[in-house]
Amino acid sequence: MKYLPISVYMCLLATVCSCNASAEDCAKLGDKFVDLYTAELSEDSKKLGPEVLTNAAEAGREEVVDQCKKETYSKASVERCLAAETMDEFKKC
Repeated sequence: MKYLPISVYMCLLATVCSCNASAEDCAKLGDKFVDLYTAELSEDSKKLGPEVLTNAAEAGREEVVDQCKKETYSKASVERCLAAETMDEFKKC
């Protein structure tokens, strides 16, 4: 019985930690950003070279992943972002 409080604490800690976005979740958000970014390119933007567009998408991906890792996003928030169908929806979550 003397270990019950420790086990309860560890269980609570595991539950809380599992509710936050993982590095894998952050990577998925970065990939989602790239998907939405490339899907919503304007015709004028498409005139730029593919290397420029790839570099811009990758820079945006890195920024999203970095921000995700710095902040404490919940898994529910990540799921909402991954379900976004437009860049505006993605930005809101």
